[in-house]
Amino acid sequence: MGNLKQLVMLITVMLLAHTGWTQKTTPNYQYAFDGQVKWLILHESGTLLASTGEALAGIRPNSSEVSFKMERLKRVKEEHLEFVPNTPYVIIKPRGIFMHTVVIDVVKGKIVFDSKAEDWQNGVTSRYFLYPEMMFVVNGMHKEGGGKYTAGVGLYDLKTGKLVKIFERKPSNPMTGEPDIMGDNIIIPGLKNVECYSISSGAVKWTADVKNATNIITNEASNEVYAFRSKGDNTVVYKINANNGASLWPDGNKIKGVISTIEFTKAGLAIVTNIVSGGNKLMNKLKGSGTSKVYLLDLNSGADLWDKSPKTKGIINHFYVEEDGIIFGVSDGGINKIAFDGKPRWKKPLKTGPGIQIMATVPKGLLYISETDTDIIDMGTGESVFGKAIKYKRSAAVASTYDSTRDRFLITCKDGVYEVDGNNGEYNLISNGTKFEGKEDPTGIDVRDTGILLTASQNLEMLDFQGASKWHTYKRAPGKSAFGAVLMGALTAASMTMGAAHSARAGYMKGAGVPAYHSAVQREEDAAAAYAAIADASFQEMMKRFKATKATANSSFILTKVDGGVALVKVDKDSGETMNEIVIKDKNPMYEVDDIAGFLYFKDKSNNISAYNLNQ
Repeated sequence: MGNLKQLVMLITVMLLAHTGWTQKTTPNYQYAFDGQVKWLILHESGTLLASTGEALAGIRPNSSEVSFKMERLKRVKEEHLEFVPNTPYVIIKPRGIFMHTVVIDVVKGKIVFDSKAEDWQNGVTSRYFLYPEMMFVVNGMHKEGGGKYTAGVGLYDLKTGKLVKIFERKPSNPMTGEPDIMGDNIIIPGLKNVECYSISSGAVKWTADVKNATNIITNEASNEVYAFRSKGDNTVVYKINANNGASLWPDGNKIKGVISTIEFTKAGLAIVTNIVSGGNKLMNKLKGSGTSKVYLLDLNSGADLWDKSPKTKGIINHFYVEEDGIIFGVSDGGINKIAFDGKPRWKKPLKTGPGIQIMATVPKGLLYISETDTDIIDMGTGESVFGKAIKYKRSAAVASTYDSTRDRFLITCKDGVYEVDGNNGEYNLISNGTKFEGKEDPTGIDVRDTGILLTASQNLEMLDFQGASKWHTYKRAPGKSAFGAVLMGALTAASMTMGAAHSARAGYMKGAGVPAYHSAVQREEDAAAAYAAIADASFQEMMKRFKATKATANSSFILTKVDGGVALVKVDKDSGETMNEIVIKDKNPMYEVDDIAGFLYFKDKSNNISAYNLNQ
């Protein structure tokens, strides 16, 4: 009996001496609600949004109190939310027969636009968000001082939540598309014409005879206004004199397809259209199938400067304006570069594998990574800098990183891990076929002081710098919840991409050329730089968030199945050891993980939301 007690004591001491591992079941913060918590969504600003039955609630990281409750929005469903990428704004879309529209700032916890409170009859019939001014434009019938409703377009500054101006419209000439701002002017497309208003006075400055335009693009640097009108599956482009509204291209320039990208260049207006034909057009659009066509329109006449548009054999999903021409990549594979006079810069288009995931500049040239191959090419000739591309099995997940200490790129794919010498282009397969459990492939790769770390949602593996495995950690997935976490991460990345694409079309990020490799893979740093330029408290908070060291810098958080529920496990990235374990006694938990601030939010059965600090 004495020996048994000694053995138990010895085991207990050994467990207590196992430094770094603790089991955490007590939350750092708890938030109680009267109503049932229907859903949780983590916004990119770090605010947790929750529909609680009593209100739409918001919780900021490391806060002991609920940051805000909006009782007027207590029955909002997830499908009613529309996130405005790269901003703190969320649009609550209309429900039912009335077009009641609300915009909230989830950092300040304020309603910055409410069509009902602003006296728009039955809501607004259309609305647009304008980058980079952070303005919200709405169309409808507005109640004036005498109680009479008048047709008009309202301009609201979302940074202040204030009405800037209402521009009176005839009911027979409603706004038909997305307007644009140029200095003190707002140019509004209408059913019968395009009108330019002074923002400061609200007076009409000029009217252009362009009907039913679907969007307006301005170039403040060159004082140009362009109107676009969708006509079936095609588009008509008009140029308007910015000073008096005269139609400079009266008949418009008819181009095939639906516009996906617009860039101002020194040689003309570059436009990419997508042409979807045959079969089920809707499904083809959703799948991204079809072909793209590139136009370069003469700024004086509107004529296409290129006698023959380059063939793409697929949809263009990478498009950049360089000093000496335009370079683009196609979703089905292929990269090409065209001079501004329409002549190919390269002898022939570069053949690549499908699904080009990255196009980025490196000191030796242009690095591309597709689902089946990787190479560095000469921007002047379009040929491989080192004479050969890396070919590998088709991989849906291809991740890469740069090892600055050894001047090499590292790429993980289905073949394993390749190293590419940054000077001579020699490459080697240093790790053959990563064997992750749970039918996973690596989705991330990182160079650390202790080796090369490969990551996925349930697996971590550390390789030494020659590619040999040092340790491997696997935590079994709990089921659908883990899939949901991965899906939300993909949606967040997609939303950031869509936001950048929208900004480029509006001339906000135009002509930047192919991004440098570091910029292409460091989304948070680029986002922080963009936020820094906006003088508003919410954007400054977002800047601080994205500049901060991520909670996942040295640890990885894995949701895994345990007896009676699930656990979020904190794993040290350098040793693979479990440092912390938060056990949730729920087989189907409702949760969100903030990997930047380092918090786990979990709804328990009593409709409380618990917050666990993952940094501890």
